[in-house]
Amino acid sequence: MSYKRERRSDNNDSELEDLKNRYYQELRDKIVKIRGSGKYLQCPYCWDRRRSEYDFRELERHASRIARYSKSASFKEKARHMGLLKYLDRYGDTLWKSSRSIRRNSEQEMSYLGEESKSAELTGGKVTEPGEIVTTEQGEIVTTEPGEIVSQQGQITIEPGIKASEPGEILLESAETIVFAKDSSVKSCGRTTEKNLRSNSSVLPASSSTHRGNDELFVWPWMAVVANIPVEYKDGRYVGESGRKLKEEWVSQGFNPEKVEPLWNFQGHSGFAIVEFNKDWEGFKNAIAFEKSFERDQRGKRDWYAAKHKGDKPYAWLASEEEYRLGGLIGKHLRKNGDLTTVSDIQREYRRKESTLVSNLTNALESKSKKCEDMKKNIGKTEIFMRNVIVQKEEMIQTYNEEIKKMQLNAYDQLHNIFMESERSKEQLEAQRVELETRERELKQLRALNESEKLKLDCQRKMNEMALLEQKKADEKMMKLAEDQKRQKEQLHERIIELEAKLDQKHALELQIQRMRGAVEVMKHMTDEGDMEDTKKLELLEEELKEKEEEQEYLVSLSQNLIIKERNTNDELQEARKELINGLKDSRSNICVKRMGELDEKPFLIAAKRKYSHEDVAEKAMQLCSLWEEYLRDPGWHPYKVIMDGENAKEVLNEDDEKLKELKSEFGEVYEAVTTALSEINEYNPSGRYPLPELWNTCEKRKASLDEGIHQILKQWKICKQKRRRY
Repeated sequence: MSYKRERRSDNNDSELEDLKNRYYQELRDKIVKIRGSGKYLQCPYCWDRRRSEYDFRELERHASRIARYSKSASFKEKARHMGLLKYLDRYGDTLWKSSRSIRRNSEQEMSYLGEESKSAELTGGKVTEPGEIVTTEQGEIVTTEPGEIVSQQGQITIEPGIKASEPGEILLESAETIVFAKDSSVKSCGRTTEKNLRSNSSVLPASSSTHRGNDELFVWPWMAVVANIPVEYKDGRYVGESGRKLKEEWVSQGFNPEKVEPLWNFQGHSGFAIVEFNKDWEGFKNAIAFEKSFERDQRGKRDWYAAKHKGDKPYAWLASEEEYRLGGLIGKHLRKNGDLTTVSDIQREYRRKESTLVSNLTNALESKSKKCEDMKKNIGKTEIFMRNVIVQKEEMIQTYNEEIKKMQLNAYDQLHNIFMESERSKEQLEAQRVELETRERELKQLRALNESEKLKLDCQRKMNEMALLEQKKADEKMMKLAEDQKRQKEQLHERIIELEAKLDQKHALELQIQRMRGAVEVMKHMTDEGDMEDTKKLELLEEELKEKEEEQEYLVSLSQNLIIKERNTNDELQEARKELINGLKDSRSNICVKRMGELDEKPFLIAAKRKYSHEDVAEKAMQLCSLWEEYLRDPGWHPYKVIMDGENAKEVLNEDDEKLKELKSEFGEVYEAVTTALSEINEYNPSGRYPLPELWNTCEKRKASLDEGIHQILKQWKICKQKRRRY
C-alpha cells in the first residue's frame, strides 16, 4: 500500500509540474495575457473573484497563496497560479513593456506578410494559408504552415524571424538555409528533400548575427549547443560519450559547466548535446569563454553551418533565439528547460531582487526594534509583578513567624507544666522517704518486740525503693523524650528558616539571572552594528551571568544537603512513632493502635448467623472472612476508577465491580467492612497490600498525631504513679 501511495504521489507531482510548465508557456507566449490599468494588474485566472486588481507584489502574494497554501483550490487552479508565479519571477520587470508592444508587433507582422505576398507573386510563388496541401516538383505532398512561401517549382521556404503556429522538425540545417515542416511525411523523406532543396535555388538564407549586445536574446539559464559528437552504431542503436565524461573534460579546461545532457531520439544518440552553465554572471562568462574556445579552433556556429565535411571533432556555440525557435531535439530541450531573455533584463531582475532584499532587511530591522521595545515593556511589567509577589511573600513569612512563636510558647508552657509536675512528684517521694526513714527508726526500736513487723517494713521499704527507681527511670525517659522533641522542633524550625532563606536567595538569584539574560539578549540585538563599548558591556554582563550561575549551582547543592538532613530527621521521627506504636499495642483507651486494612470479624459473624442457622456459624464466618482477606491481599484486584474533580484526577471505589456487587447483594453488613478495609489498604499500604499498625484516635476515627501518643503515655504513667502511692 505504501508503494502505491508513493507512486500515486509521484504521478501527481509530475502531472502538476507538467501543467505548471504548460500554463507558464501560455503566459510567456502571450496566449494568456495579464491585463491591467496603471500600476494595477488583473489575475488572468481569477476574473470572477471579488477583488480582481492588484499591484505587482500583491499579485505575487496572491499567486503564492493559492498555489501553496490554499485548501479549497482545485488541482488545475494550483497549477495555473504556480505557472503565473514562475512567469512573474522571470518576467516581472518586462511585464508592462511587453503588454504595450503587443499591438505594435501584430501590426508589423500583418504589414510584413502583405509585403511577402507581393514579393511572392512577383517571383511566381504564393503565400500559403494554414493547413494548405502543396504538391512539390517530385510529387511529394506537404502540409504547409502560416508564413511559408511556395515557389513555382513546388519548393517550400520559411522566412527567418517569423514563427510558425506550431514548431516542427528540422529538415535541413546549413549555413545558408533553414526549412521547417510539421507533418511526419516530410520527416520520412528528409534526405531526398534536402537534396532537392539544395538542387533548387529559391531557398531563402537564414540570418545569423554575431553581435553580442545587451538586447540580444539568449537562452537562460545559460546553455550551449554541442554538435558533431562522435557516435557508433552498436546493437541497433547509436551510442556516444556520456555527459559525465564530457563535463569532466570541460571542467578540467576551466569552463565549469553545471550539467551536460546528450540528446537522444528513437535511433539512440543524436550526436548533439546541451551544456548548461550556472545562472549567475560567472556562468555567463564561462559560457562565452566556452563558445570562443571553439571559435578559435574554427569549430563555432558559422563553421558548423559552412563546413561540408565536418570531420570527427565537436562544434559548439552559445544557445540564442535561433536555436530556441528550432523544431527538433535542440529546440524542444531549450524551450522545456529555459527561456529567452536579454542581459539587460537579467540586470534589471538582479537590481529588483536587491531592492527587495534591502526592503525586507529594513522591515526586519524595524520588527526587531519593535520586539526590543515590547521586551522592555514586558520586563517592566515583570518587575512590578515581582515586587507585588515579594510583598505578599514577606507578609506570609511574617504570619508564619507569628504562628511559629505561638507554637513555641505553647510547647514551652507544656514542658513547664511537665517539669512542675515532676518537681511535685519528687517532693512527694522525698516526703515519703523521710516518713519511711522515721518509721524505720521506730521499727528498729520495736525490733525486739515484733520481728514480723520488721520484715513487713523491710519489704515495704524495698518496694518503695524499687518504685523510686522506676519513677526515676520514667522521669528520665520523659525528660529525655521532651528534650528530644524540643530539640527536634528547634532543629526543624531552624532548618525551615534556613531553607526559606536559601529559597529566597535562590529565587532572587534566578530572577537576577533572568534579568541579566534578558539584558544580554537585548545587548546582542543592539550591538549588531559592532559598537565596541556595547560589546565590552555585553562581555561584562556575560561574565557576571556566569558567576551568578555558579553561585546558583552552589545554592542548589546546599539545598540538597539540607533536604537530606531533613529526611534524616523525619526518619528519626518515624522511629519514635514506631516506638510509640509498640508501647501502645495493648492499650484500649482513646489513643490506641489499629491495624489499618484488617477486616472486622463482627459483620461476618452477624451475616453468617442470618444466613446459616446450624451450629457451624462461627466456622462459616471464619471461612468467609479468610476468603475476603485473600481478595484484599491480591494485587491483581484493584476495584477503583479515576474521575476528574475539576482539574484534578481523583481515585474512587468502583461500585460496579462484580465481586463487590455480589457481596453487597448477598451480605449487606460485610460490604461496609470490606470497603472500609479496602480503602484503608489503598491509602496506607497500596503496594504491599497487607495491614499496617498505626496510631488511631477512636473517638474522632482518624489517625492520631505524635503529640497525642506522647500525652497518652504520660497519662498512663500518672495513673500508674497514683496506684503506687496507694500501696
